[in-house]
Amino acid sequence: MMSDDINDVPAALAGDRQAFGRLYDRHAGVVLSFCRHFLSLAEAEDAMQETFLRAYRRLDRLHQSASFRPWLYAIAKRVCSERQRSMKRKNRHEAQAAMKRNENESDIATPMEVVEQAEQLQRLSGALDLLSDNERLAIHLYYLDSNPQEAAAGVLGLSRSGFYKLLARARNRLAGLMREVEKA
Repeated sequence: MMSDDINDVPAALAGDRQAFGRLYDRHAGVVLSFCRHFLSLAEAEDAMQETFLRAYRRLDRLHQSASFRPWLYAIAKRVCSERQRSMKRKNRHEAQAAMKRNENESDIATPMEVVEQAEQLQRLSGALDLLSDNERLAIHLYYLDSNPQEAAAGVLGLSRSGFYKLLARARNRLAGLMREVEKA
């Protein structure tokens, strides 16, 4: 909650680790979900931790306690972007090395359940990618934030009704996109 952030940010700045722990508990789920959109689960968990480490170290740079949430999401976006660039470089180098070593080896088949789960997750991720940033964030906030209306007010600048209109539009678009992906 924004009012809790207003109290916990100054307390954390004063050295109260429990206050920062409450900030973490309050926002970790949404930050993880946000990071998960861009990264694998393991990478997203690392990115979430990195986001909170950076926030803790730079808390003195936050000018208004009420803007903690959008400031934190901006840090998360930056961390994810850095990790994506790093992963692309790493994957490119690993792929080149693997091609040299294993030119004649074939892929090992995975169990059917794993394949189907991966396909479902890929379809969902693909459909989420087609949503606007605000629609995607509305869905993440609704399912993962303890007070999504307040989060939407702080991050998206939306009223309660505006948030629910955006959420309804996002859900409808996501459902339609999932149907299209399943047909393909």
